[in-house]
Amino acid sequence: MTGELAIKTLGHLSSATPSAYSLVQIAEIGVERGTWDMPATSDVSLALSLSDISATWFEAGTLRSGTVKAGNTSICRVEEYRQFEMKADGRFALFSLPATTFRDSKPALGRALQPQDLLDDSSLRALLRVLLVEKRNGFASGLLFSDSMTTSLTEYLKGRYSRLASGPYKGGLARSVLRRCLEYIDAHLHHDLRLEDLAHQTGVSASHLIRGFRASTGRTPYQFVLERRVERAKELMQDSRLGLTEIALATGFANQHHLSRVFRKAAGVTPREFRLSLD
Repeated sequence: MTGELAIKTLGHLSSATPSAYSLVQIAEIGVERGTWDMPATSDVSLALSLSDISATWFEAGTLRSGTVKAGNTSICRVEEYRQFEMKADGRFALFSLPATTFRDSKPALGRALQPQDLLDDSSLRALLRVLLVEKRNGFASGLLFSDSMTTSLTEYLKGRYSRLASGPYKGGLARSVLRRCLEYIDAHLHHDLRLEDLAHQTGVSASHLIRGFRASTGRTPYQFVLERRVERAKELMQDSRLGLTEIALATGFANQHHLSRVFRKAAGVTPREFRLSLD
């Protein structure tokens, strides 16, 4: 991809609304040797290097030169145009988190984050790679998973690279709140649940929901939903008239393959093997 096309890709990321599949916008781009202009954006943007790259760039008015290793991450500067001189072709994954993702943050997270050009942060790298793999797979694990991972990324950025770190979270959800949340999950198990829908049921932020839910149940919302889907699938499998594809869709899985993969991990057998054991 030429530098001009890379700019267009970045521009699209900065102006697009959150995808129907995820709260985070993700793009993989290739940049050719030569000048690469990175346009200014008001979003929180991160870059994950997918190849070793050698480049020069200006930082705080000083010309710097260095090698970016595959796996290095960067927290991009908000509303600041930058120019890089690429000494060879390179590949990046770019992640854009819109301001609405941080609507409960004061001040806005983008302005509180400390820009970082070259980070060797294994935790941040792991979060980004999970999201990248999920994007490559068409967000097959569902909205609740990608929402939860994006929220985890947001919380990690707040706690590690900003002035927005909050105090320790104590306690779980109130019993009435937890019951309302569980009832909502059971009633909508066949839907592609969103973390924000569950948060709305509890009246807390998405990050507090994840921590409070885990404190109350010992599981994250995503883990709990997967378990409930497997249990519901087991119940439906007792009806021999229902095919596995029907059961998968009725329990919120993307398709039969998704059901089989999750079911085998949870139950230790495939859905077909489980059905045979019922005879």
